[in-house]
Amino acid sequence: MPQNKNQLSYGVTERLPAADLYDERVADLRINGYTVLDSGLDAGFVDGLKSRLDGVYQRQVEEMGGESVLKGIGDSDVVRCVLSYDADFLRVATSEPLLQLARRIFGTEFVLTQQNGIINRPDRDNNQGKWHRDLPYQHWISSKPIAINALLCVDDFTFENGATFVLPGTHHVEEFPTEGFIGRSEKQLAVPAGSYLVLDAMLYHRGGANRVATARRAVNHVIGLPFLAQQIDIPSALRSTGQTVPDDPAIRKYLGFQWTPAASAKDWRGRRES
Repeated sequence: MPQNKNQLSYGVTERLPAADLYDERVADLRINGYTVLDSGLDAGFVDGLKSRLDGVYQRQVEEMGGESVLKGIGDSDVVRCVLSYDADFLRVATSEPLLQLARRIFGTEFVLTQQNGIINRPDRDNNQGKWHRDLPYQHWISSKPIAINALLCVDDFTFENGATFVLPGTHHVEEFPTEGFIGRSEKQLAVPAGSYLVLDAMLYHRGGANRVATARRAVNHVIGLPFLAQQIDIPSALRSTGQTVPDDPAIRKYLGFQWTPAASAKDWRGRRES
């Protein structure tokens, strides 16, 4: 994608690259803190994720002895590490457009730190409705992104069903902004099903209130530089649930197989040999 010759300037000696769609998405992320990316996933496949996500959530409810337990710890309607229960969600986490965007942002070294399903129901409060960063409790910023969150919209995100609100530019400022700034600047983003809503993980955002009769579902991914720890040890989770472990070395690295702490000096050296 060539530079627009109509954008006249002077005193400019450096520009963000603009070779193609991915460079444009990176520009959105670097400056505004958010962008939308088509997942490339078939519409029928995405629609089928609704029931599959609900099914994994019920399995996790049963594992914990009932939804009241999840409510008691503030974790209801969150489906943890979904890909370790259903291989379709590994496909969601490894779609080529998402990985291509991650490569543009981070280069060759990045890791999936978490994948969580989110079910926003109309009849209950949702913890995601509070302003937060996806690297929570952090009041510092970096000159380049260290992590992004990519929210696959399984249902259409609309203004009526609680589409995500963002505070553009807040990934550039350490502190949470003022009430006045929030009132002037918050922006709600309608995003079609099958797209990723991608945010700089330091951007403040929140879910909206669902005012329709049906749930709004999404699958969130936090992808970052390898010094960030995984929320759940994905390699161990895949093995413990009997899911097939991918053979592709790049996908294995992305899922954390290379980045888990070595058990010993011999283990660490053995990894360098392989």
